[in-house]
Amino acid sequence: MERPPQRTKEITLRGWEDFLRGVSKRFGSLAGKIALEGIPDVALQDIGGLQSAKREVESLILSLTHPDLHSRWGTTANKGVLLYGPPGTGKTLLARALAREAEAVFLHCRIRGIAFRWPAEAGDLFQELFAAIRADSRVVLYLHEIDALALERIYGTEMARGAGRQLLNAILENLVGMADANESVVVASTCRPDAVDPALIGLGRLDRLIEVPLPDAEEREDILQILQKRAEALAGRSLFKPLDVDAIMARTVKMGGADLHEIVQRALEEKARLEGRGQDPGLVETQDLLRVIEEYRKIKDVVEKIRYGQYL
Repeated sequence: MERPPQRTKEITLRGWEDFLRGVSKRFGSLAGKIALEGIPDVALQDIGGLQSAKREVESLILSLTHPDLHSRWGTTANKGVLLYGPPGTGKTLLARALAREAEAVFLHCRIRGIAFRWPAEAGDLFQELFAAIRADSRVVLYLHEIDALALERIYGTEMARGAGRQLLNAILENLVGMADANESVVVASTCRPDAVDPALIGLGRLDRLIEVPLPDAEEREDILQILQKRAEALAGRSLFKPLDVDAIMARTVKMGGADLHEIVQRALEEKARLEGRGQDPGLVETQDLLRVIEEYRKIKDVVEKIRYGQYL
């Protein structure tokens, strides 16, 4: 099937930039909370593994670029999606790839930051955001950490519970209204599906759930190859010796794409440091990566303890 003709991005982006400037004047700085990323530069083919999740995203892309297909087959497009899985498995990458492939503006909302910054006004802010989305032609609204809507778990006060209900109701009301936004979709993500408010899940709301699991060995190998090619394309030269992939895969069990990215970056940074000292670093080889993996595993253990409050 032919790709849709490229849209005039400049007009849409300028309009969103003006809109968000107006929002920031009324509510305060949006830095770290709402980011307009335009049309992202990551495509589905740039994401290793996750074959099942990528098939689901491909269906969402078609629902935005060729909405007539659903009516031809007697079905309706999903307007609310929940990506769920462990940290670092590629949920945000998938959302960005959806926007890229659909030639859509990507609006990244960090729910936790919004909830903390505007506990009493966030509902009004989202009313304005959704109104602007329905007025545009093609937008992917990304609600990062949707489980943070449970504000009473964060604050534990009656005022926070009321603000949380107001924000939740604003999102629920507008999710139902997304049926009128033919070329836009809301994508939420969470590492804690058990903490997502049940009211968000259901027909006309977040009615398509897509698991984004940890990759298996074959998928991790695919991710590693993509990371190697990307680094070498950026450097314009070979950076790696032939690797013992089996040895690397055996030491990266239960690691996601973000972990592998960090490991490759650390190995390359070590080579850059050696060269900066006037030494000959050589190319990255298996032992370099295995050493970095062992160091990273210790750091990852600390991060997990911090994430789940074991240091508090």
